[in-house]
Amino acid sequence: MVRLNNYIIKLLKNKLNRSDLDESKLILLNKGKFANAYVFRYSQGDTDLTIKDFSHCPWPVKITVGIIMAKFEYKTLKLLEGLPGVASEAFLLGRYTVAFSYVKGTPLAEIHRKNMTLPKEFFIELEKRTREMHNKNLVHLDLRNLGNIIDGDDGNPYIIDFQSSLGTKYLPKKLKKILEDSDISGVYKSWKLVCSENLDPEKEKFLEDFNKIRKIWVFKGYPIQKAIRKIKRKINKD
Repeated sequence: MVRLNNYIIKLLKNKLNRSDLDESKLILLNKGKFANAYVFRYSQGDTDLTIKDFSHCPWPVKITVGIIMAKFEYKTLKLLEGLPGVASEAFLLGRYTVAFSYVKGTPLAEIHRKNMTLPKEFFIELEKRTREMHNKNLVHLDLRNLGNIIDGDDGNPYIIDFQSSLGTKYLPKKLKKILEDSDISGVYKSWKLVCSENLDPEKEKFLEDFNKIRKIWVFKGYPIQKAIRKIKRKINKD
């Protein structure tokens, strides 16, 4: 772990052209296993970053999934740059490492676990920001996971973790609509579970109807996760 921390700090020093970075300010947020990233936060003065690193992965995974996923998250965040509710200032630290601004706040999963609620206005804004993301021809595909929606310290909703996202620009309109509806169903799910007010009847019906579709959901497990599992099985066989 010390070696990995040194590696991350070295990458930061080179990229930011700074020699005053303090390794004690690098905090591990999530220890990814196998093909998942180690997630760090580096906070010092005006610098506050989330860092995702795949360099710990087994070599065959690192040079495939690691490179692909780091670049994928970087390109996705650059596509959404300027949109409210999405991390900004994304940049690649190395072949296996991506960094972007840290989103301060509390995941809705934690708020729900504590039986706390948020005002209706929060979810109205979340739906608005999700539709703005769709206007950029991108779907998140994992907004039903309450851990991917943050109640920011400023009281606004933020969307994180785009590793399951998908570009929709060249998809058939009907498929694009289904995928966008999947995201909206995630918004309404969190609305129903965490909002201080009941879900509006038309939104409740939308959620119920979409939940029926999910029983035959072709994207269950999501494409990228499926690809990672295939690589894992291949390596384990070898």
